[in-house]
Amino acid sequence: MRRLLLVVFVVALAGCSGVIPGADSGPPDGLGEVGNVSYDAELDVDPSAGLTETELDQFVNRSMARIEVVRELEFERPVDVTVINRSEYQAQYLDRVTGPTRPEWENQIWRGLFIIGADRNAADELDEALGGAVQGFYQPGQDSIVIVSDSGTPTVRPVTLVHELTHALQDQQFGLLVGGETRDEQAAYDTLVEGEAELVSELYFERCGDWSCPDPGFSSGGRLEPGVAQVLLQPYTQGRQFVERLRDEGGWEAVNEAHRNPPASTAQTITPGRYPVDTPRDVTVPDRSDPGWERFDQEPEADTLGAASIFSMFAANDVIQPDRPASYSHPVSNGWDGDQFVPYRNGTAFGYVWEIAWESGEDAERFAEAYRGLLEKNGGLERGLDTYVIDEGPYAGAYRLTRYGDTVQIVNGPSRGSLSEIHPP
Repeated sequence: MRRLLLVVFVVALAGCSGVIPGADSGPPDGLGEVGNVSYDAELDVDPSAGLTETELDQFVNRSMARIEVVRELEFERPVDVTVINRSEYQAQYLDRVTGPTRPEWENQIWRGLFIIGADRNAADELDEALGGAVQGFYQPGQDSIVIVSDSGTPTVRPVTLVHELTHALQDQQFGLLVGGETRDEQAAYDTLVEGEAELVSELYFERCGDWSCPDPGFSSGGRLEPGVAQVLLQPYTQGRQFVERLRDEGGWEAVNEAHRNPPASTAQTITPGRYPVDTPRDVTVPDRSDPGWERFDQEPEADTLGAASIFSMFAANDVIQPDRPASYSHPVSNGWDGDQFVPYRNGTAFGYVWEIAWESGEDAERFAEAYRGLLEKNGGLERGLDTYVIDEGPYAGAYRLTRYGDTVQIVNGPSRGSLSEIHPP
């Protein structure tokens, strides 16, 4: 469900921090005019006060023309833009695409990251967060954008429109992919897609020293709780840095090539030099559970959480205090080389096995030491070899933390005895 929301319901939260006047060098040949509206046309419109249908069409076409100038790519087809209020969005679009077991499965992922505990339902928390924070989304394959307005009079935030129109341009030129094999692979792709939309928006509004621009309508996105925001906003905040690095090294053609050969992991987008050569290791957890404990009967039955999620787990719990949180870079997560997270259940009891491969034994031990600190912060006490117990609270249960060379394995269950039932040592 999360991957679908973050691709189809694009969360336009991470905005630019300011407007810097720039020099208008003019459009490349054949670019800069859409629907007979030029990029430098003067329009007497105020999107913050509401737009007529004709005014909206003109404003959209000029925005598309300006994006062509900034991105040096041409729109191939018109893009339909609809403005709705937030209650309409919540009623019509905030649907859960889940099977009967999926919410319980999703709960184990967020509980394993120590961000949403057993006292809450992850699906409810994400729906509530996105229901109040989404400002617009692009629907891949449909050339259609929906802008969500919080005003009684339907209004348009220019920064949201530019962000979503960039997705339309990406879709028309390269095709947008929906539904990666794992959440880390999807997050890596989202890092490219959202990071580009953030960078294009920033470059667009930098030119407002030369172009006539209404107020961009930047948003802080402060309605998300810190831990959830740390995970969900990674493609926007860290993605902008990744795409800017590509552009600095090889121009827009390097970004075009990234669409043809997307990053396979968030580790590739975080650490310079890992993309595109350093692909993650394939990690597989064999099912060794006793009768009674079983994996979820669904696809996927396992997932990969990735370096960005591991960084978020430690940052959200103050185990690390990174100098640059938006970089998602820290020694405890930078050596990630692959992982697999497998939720288990036994009636109404739940647990999981999380196996993480690292580039070296030193990286693995660095992670293990930080994870011990995470357990201690949440009340974990050592109760035997490699075994910890949290007696109460949203993360109550037993944890076995074992390092095997360059691999770390975490097993969680409701009690110490359940650990060997779920996955014997």
